Amino acid sequence: MKLDCSGLACPEPVLQTKKALEILPNDSVLEVVVSSLASKENVMRFAQNGGFDVRAEDLGESKCLITIVKGFACNVATKTSDEPFLDKTLFLKSDKVGEGELGAKLIVGFLKSTLELPKLPKRIVCVNQAVLLTTAEESAPIIEVLKALEAKGVEIYSCGVCLEYFGVTDKLKVGKIGNAFGTIEMLFGGEGTISL
Repeated sequence: MKLDCSGLACPEPVLQTKKALEILPNDSVLEVVVSSLASKENVMRFAQNGGFDVRAEDLGESKCLITIVKGFACNVATKTSDEPFLDKTLFLKSDKVGEGELGAKLIVGFLKSTLELPKLPKRIVCVNQAVLLTTAEESAPIIEVLKALEAKGVEIYSCGVCLEYFGVTDKLKVGKIGNAFGTIEMLFGGEGTISL
């Protein structure tokens, strides 16, 4: 199987590689073409962490061919929980990770990657400028990602005071309006908090 991921922004090459490997039968080869050093390193690391044999070949013009060999898997029975969620809260304080256009792209990438985890955070709490994520225009990529997380059962809350402060209470597209008490209860009630 061959994937052309050239020109795709992070994390799309890794996500496409993951999906291809999931459907590819054992004893098969997956070839992935990427066009940036970051994509090359991310796809190779993902495949190596999955226990696959990985090779890279420079194709010129900033392109690279990554060959991933999917061998036979050894399935060892382990006791796992059927619960699809971690008892964790993802606490978002901004509509970006960092600043500017790059920060806006990173938040979409991080949350999109969260969709691919074997276990999702139980809830996402948006405060301060992070409420601008849940109230973005319907066509914004972040709305699609947040709706996909919500469809998988992740609870999403936006701070009511923050929504009012920014004048966007009536523009909530995904999740529910939260409050300070509920947020504190979530943050202190679970196993932990992950903050972005």
